[in-house]
Amino acid sequence: MIDQSLPASPLDPHESVSLVATYQSEKLIADWVDWFEMDITSEFQGVKEIRLYQGNSTGLQFFAPENIAGSSLLYEQLQKFDWFYMEDKWEHREALIDVGQCRNVLEIGAATGGFVRTASGGGINIRGIEINRAAVEAARQDGLPVDCQELEAVVAEEKGNFDGVCSFQVLEHTVSPGEFIESALQLLKPGGILILSVPNGASFLKYQYNLLDMPPHHMTRWREKTFKALERLHPVKVEKIRFEPLASYHVQGYLDSYRRHFKKTSHPARRLLNGTTLPFFEKILSIPLLRRFFTGQTLYAALRKI
Repeated sequence: MIDQSLPASPLDPHESVSLVATYQSEKLIADWVDWFEMDITSEFQGVKEIRLYQGNSTGLQFFAPENIAGSSLLYEQLQKFDWFYMEDKWEHREALIDVGQCRNVLEIGAATGGFVRTASGGGINIRGIEINRAAVEAARQDGLPVDCQELEAVVAEEKGNFDGVCSFQVLEHTVSPGEFIESALQLLKPGGILILSVPNGASFLKYQYNLLDMPPHHMTRWREKTFKALERLHPVKVEKIRFEPLASYHVQGYLDSYRRHFKKTSHPARRLLNGTTLPFFEKILSIPLLRRFFTGQTLYAALRKI
């Protein structure tokens, strides 16, 4: 029985949900100033408390209330950081394989056009849409086919026009992921492929206090179970799920996350992983071949429209 006092899951409104955690807006605002030198007070619109819920059947975690999702101004401010719109991503290389035979591809949330550039260079007919005007301007200055358009506007004009649609690190920002996926599927021809990548909520991220994985930046958290649940919610078949190997720039965060986690438990690793041994493990994980055996940040899914 669904508790009517709790919000409905934005992925499956018929599933029961549970409260996972609460956060005070005042602390988040103060931490954004400390970490990024950004005042995001206006993003919270007077909301004092943020709640994190989880769908009990899909495993989707989502934040409430919905009106605290980041504005376009937030993303224009974050764009000043070099790491925010990375040109080369692990999931881009995975996607090039999966959309390689597609004749007409759309990227939703193309940012400054990194994947559009790479895919175009590989002979793929692709264009992108993006709502951050500053990012679109940067892409257009580089001569890339990225337009400032809302997803709904493209759906209204181009249903069934693509045999490949991809969206990297976008889904977790939306307050209505079910509607987002439905819109993306409407753009696809039958048998078309939908590529989605998100932060992996079951990775080392679950042990971090990460401002970028909370509102107003992220509104949902995903895991493998959640993507598999899409098969009963949408006309799709999960064709592929991949986990990013640990990236070199995530090694320190990975080790710090597990060190803090083990420190709170009776896990034997609490004796092995400590401040003294961290430099040793950092050196070990600086070896690319070894990092392949450790799960990194990103979860990648390829869905076939049926």
